[in-house]
Amino acid sequence: MLQSISPAGAWSPAALGGGGYITGLLQHPADSRILYARCDVAGVFRSRDGGMSWESLNKGMTAAYHHQVQSFAVSRYHPEVMFRCSGEVRSQIFYGSVHKSADGGNSWYEVCGGMGFYGNGPTRMYGEVIAVDPFHPGIVAAGGYTGGLWISRDEGESWEQSSLPEDRFGCVAFHPGVKGVIYAGTISDDELNMDYADTGKYGILGLLQDRPRGKAGKLYISRDSGQTWELLAQGPSFAELGFGSRDPQRMLAACIWGGIRCSADGGVSWQSAGEGLLQGEQRYGTVVQDGHDPQRWYTAPDLRPQMAGLPPVPLYVSEDSGAKWRLLHHHKDEDFSGFPAYMDGFSGGSRASAAGWAISKIIVDRFTPGRLYLCNWYGVAVSEDGGFSWKAGEFRGLETTCMEAVAADRHQPGKFCVTMADHSPKVTEDGGRSFRNLPGLRGYSGSSAVLLSAAEPGLYLYGLIGHDRSACIAACRDGGSKAEAVLALGPGTFIQALREDIRQPGTYYAYVDGEISAGAGIYRSRDGVAAWEQTGFSPPHHVTSLPHRKRWIEAELLSVVVYQVKNACGSNQLMDASPHRAGQLMAGEATEGIWQSLDSGDTWDNIGGGLPFLQRGPASVLNTVAYSPNHPDTIYAGFISEGLWRSSDGGQSWHRLFPPAGAADGTPFNISALAVGRGEHGEDLLLAASEPMVRTGTEAALVWSRDGGSSWDKWEHEALGAVRWKGIALDGEGRQVLGVTCGNGAYRAVFNR
Repeated sequence: MLQSISPAGAWSPAALGGGGYITGLLQHPADSRILYARCDVAGVFRSRDGGMSWESLNKGMTAAYHHQVQSFAVSRYHPEVMFRCSGEVRSQIFYGSVHKSADGGNSWYEVCGGMGFYGNGPTRMYGEVIAVDPFHPGIVAAGGYTGGLWISRDEGESWEQSSLPEDRFGCVAFHPGVKGVIYAGTISDDELNMDYADTGKYGILGLLQDRPRGKAGKLYISRDSGQTWELLAQGPSFAELGFGSRDPQRMLAACIWGGIRCSADGGVSWQSAGEGLLQGEQRYGTVVQDGHDPQRWYTAPDLRPQMAGLPPVPLYVSEDSGAKWRLLHHHKDEDFSGFPAYMDGFSGGSRASAAGWAISKIIVDRFTPGRLYLCNWYGVAVSEDGGFSWKAGEFRGLETTCMEAVAADRHQPGKFCVTMADHSPKVTEDGGRSFRNLPGLRGYSGSSAVLLSAAEPGLYLYGLIGHDRSACIAACRDGGSKAEAVLALGPGTFIQALREDIRQPGTYYAYVDGEISAGAGIYRSRDGVAAWEQTGFSPPHHVTSLPHRKRWIEAELLSVVVYQVKNACGSNQLMDASPHRAGQLMAGEATEGIWQSLDSGDTWDNIGGGLPFLQRGPASVLNTVAYSPNHPDTIYAGFISEGLWRSSDGGQSWHRLFPPAGAADGTPFNISALAVGRGEHGEDLLLAASEPMVRTGTEAALVWSRDGGSSWDKWEHEALGAVRWKGIALDGEGRQVLGVTCGNGAYRAVFNR
């Protein structure tokens, strides 16, 4: 049994700031400075200073999907009582949980598992699907993406399924002025938001692993607190509902492609209310009344970078309850302060365009007239002047980035470089307390593998991901403002790993994923990255792509979500170069083997015999390989599901190192990330991180060994929740640690040796 001995105290968020989609925003019912935000991949956050800084509220989360939050709610009567709905789909199965907090979000426990939710799905940016009755604090209603609509009558402790059919709910709301009335709106098949993913041969529903629900949205009503229901309206999809405070029969609705609609009869009939809004088809997911001026309403269409010729921040206001709308202000960059520097490079250098990208929610401060909040693709912004200017606190603590990899400088303590989806790499020289950006290249967005050169200090080598899913290796010297592409590859490729041969200065290796026919394989440069050539690496003839089971590995098992291929799967771990012998390197493939070369890649031998490839099924895949820094013939291989394995004879034989043999023989453990350093008495220091997965039944875990794996201890990190670890690294001194995750950015710690 592992002891929970922390070698370093608590993990702290690294200061990356934003980067993930904030899909919902709530204000505390009694405290104007407390806000809550939900993220499609990072869980729930709280701000105590009006949105200028944030802290995560994920303690008690354990399952892989618990941070993929589709909805949340706060009780008006008991503000310390909160609810969150989270879930995902894997292998055609929807998972979901409703969690409750009785202490303002500091801790959570599960109260209902009857519904499936899609926290990172096509409806994530729409209205809340869980709500607390404003007249009766014990009544709570929640509508799932699957599983129907459920009611609790004891403040969320127990639940019963309602009589409504299983539909794709987009919003659930109690009428704020009429007791006992609940509305539930649904989303049709034609309104699913997938313009940011290539549906290809699968179609929208196939790509989402969803099933048909119909071509029309529906609005249901209950007039007796959820005991009975009736169909009220049919046609448009209902993403969010707003209620007029002066006339209980007047409602506005954000109806996605159906625009903004209004009803004067309590939702029975609906008419277009789009005069003055953007011309052409736009998607609307939010509409809100200003409680200080009941005639004033706000809305914003969901704009994306490819939509040219539109206002940078499409915030519209109506002064006559939605009859007519106007653009509130044509914003410029100088209208925005306190935003992260990476937003200045968005869309040709427009901070305003970044602030207006994919606005998911607008809320009006219930205490202070003129104060507005909005959330979008990057974070949360605050306006004190009715929306004319906006500020953010650098998104401090709102750590929502999907990371790919982390690498440490061999010489400089506290220096790391991280890569991530949708951004170029970032460098920290103080262990993660602050970061600066490395330059990207036009036509590329995200970053994958990375190394910091030991032979040429100041050289950063990193993989970039193209808009057309091409790849290149970029080189940046001296941390400058410019990068150059030193190896450009075509569509369908991805820089999986980069390594330096420290015994042959100027020699570098690159592992390229993709179709073999498109150039996937192992590359090398012998002249300091100026020229590259493919090595003699040749996988078995039946392997036509790297990885071999490409769709399964890159979309189903490791990706952040099933409809996005190769997004935040983790990288930079399937190749290593020996620190002991010149020309010795190895490369692994998820299901087929590990190959080693002793001549800089000219020839290769399979050293993966005896390893548990596919032993428990398709989830038993290789995820990381590493050489020991202390013992020339010691090699480590980390598997999803099968744990950590070691060879002490250069790959001729293998044995499982963790979980240890014995009582834990049947216990799955994911080696999602591995760091190997110098431990005690010449032994290896091992840090292993496991991400939670529904396919393996595993939870998030961190373990460490100072003696090469003879004994292990658990590194406690319960307060972080169900973080999906993707990489971990020790700095050059072996004391500072930086771990990166899919969704929650990076975490830093100090290892007390």
